[in-house]
Amino acid sequence: MKRAGHLMLTLRSGEAPRHVPAHLDCLAGAGRPASRLDGGRIDAALSRYGGGARIESIYHARRSLGRFGEHHANFDDQEEALGLSRSYRIQLGDGEGDESVVAALRDLAAVEAVSVQLLIRTEDVMHDNSVLPDMKLARQPHEQINAIAALAMEAGDERVTTAVVDTGIVIGHPEFQRKCLAGYDTVDIGMGRVGDKLKLVGDSRGLDYNPYDEVGHGCHVAGIIGAQGWHLPRGVGGRSLLLAVRVLAGALDERRGKRVGVGCQPDIDSGMKVAADLGADVINMSFGTPASSLDPAAPVPHRSVVAYASSMGCTLVAAAGNSGIEEIIYPAALSEVICCASVDAKGRRSSFSTQGDHVTLAAPGEQILSCAQRGYQVSSGTSFAAPFVSGVASLMKARAMRAGSRLDGAQTKALLIDSCKPLGTGGFSRDTGHGQLDALAALQALDRWLQGKKGRRS
Repeated sequence: MKRAGHLMLTLRSGEAPRHVPAHLDCLAGAGRPASRLDGGRIDAALSRYGGGARIESIYHARRSLGRFGEHHANFDDQEEALGLSRSYRIQLGDGEGDESVVAALRDLAAVEAVSVQLLIRTEDVMHDNSVLPDMKLARQPHEQINAIAALAMEAGDERVTTAVVDTGIVIGHPEFQRKCLAGYDTVDIGMGRVGDKLKLVGDSRGLDYNPYDEVGHGCHVAGIIGAQGWHLPRGVGGRSLLLAVRVLAGALDERRGKRVGVGCQPDIDSGMKVAADLGADVINMSFGTPASSLDPAAPVPHRSVVAYASSMGCTLVAAAGNSGIEEIIYPAALSEVICCASVDAKGRRSSFSTQGDHVTLAAPGEQILSCAQRGYQVSSGTSFAAPFVSGVASLMKARAMRAGSRLDGAQTKALLIDSCKPLGTGGFSRDTGHGQLDALAALQALDRWLQGKKGRRS
């Protein structure tokens, strides 16, 4: 879904001006959006077809994170090469002219890419809020992937951080006590309606940096990874700490009478970079956009920031999607990302789970009991299969760290593929990738890899 009247623009290397404030500074009141970009042909196009513009840098500079008023300064060579130092979010004065602005800007030599912003939303298949804890139901998916046995072998480590880039988290929930690092909130999507029968509710205007979950989606994801174990099995990530980065606002889906998460692409990409720069070892992304909804001339969503996070050593995990058909979903289809499909309690592909050549592996995603905003809830969807993988990746990172090694995203992905439990006739399938996640086998595969690495050194 496109966000009318709002653009994303990347200039060519060497063309970026220095006066445009970063989104994080505008959220904090330490900067005001610029009304001009180049003082030339770009500004003329924005004025002629879009009625003027408000412009902010999408990303902060890694070296300036936390320096209010300076987030747009001191980008490094890598941030420049990936385009992060020269990417902007633009709000037009006249939203009806956005396609004309895009067409005009694409003809300019200084412009590398420009497109109308995307709106991205969560979509769970089944949702039953405020249920009583049922330990038998809660344990089943953990037992299915051998997570309980894996935690007996590797307890995890508080030095490992798992970022939940989602609708936020409720820090005061008993399952998250002493489990959460100070998070971030990059949401600034405005007020009112963002689509037919979809109305924003709660904090959607960048009022603060508190990543409070107003939907429950982020809490559910975080509980799978990091629950303390009061009325749920202990989170798959063990002792790893949670970093909540709120990138999706709450919205009322009036068709279904329930809240969903919705966010604009610049808010999401900004939050992903915040997570990477705050030292996240694993980033869970339970959201996605189908390729069929994209402008063919627009850049692939999230590609630059995913490449950046991967270069920092992050392991990135994304939900495959809930369309039930074969299609490409981003960020799950990006090569650096571990794409997670959903299976039922018997290891069969869930009817809603999106298929494709980019699916890496599968994990339980049906009737998953985890945390709600208050209490507990049962939900289904690939959104809740992905955090099982993120939790196991966190355990692997902790074990490698203790052995004096750092496991990067590509190594984690390869080990998870090698240790999958075969499904169906075995081998790769577009339904479930290389097989079902096996937490214990993943740790055992890691131990063999570490031993081989040790042997090569000696």
